[in-house]
Amino acid sequence: MSVAPTGMPVPAVPRWRRPSTLDPTVPDAVEVALDDHRVLIRSSLGPSVRTTPGAFGDFVRAVKRGEYDDLLGEGA
Repeated sequence: MSVAPTGMPVPAVPRWRRPSTLDPTVPDAVEVALDDHRVLIRSSLGPSVRTTPGAFGDFVRAVKRGEYDDLLGEGA
């Protein structure tokens, strides 16, 4: 984090990341970024939510185990 001339900290702009392969028929993408000590998650069409890296890790591991496969659309 840098410091403004006023002496106030200036937050870094999050570097948003999205999947390397996207379905061209889907209008948005899930994006993630790191903000200080929190993980930001958003739809490319909307606002973000913050969570801890630990909670995000639990979510990613659950996705890898297939716990959310029922949320995928037909043909996914």
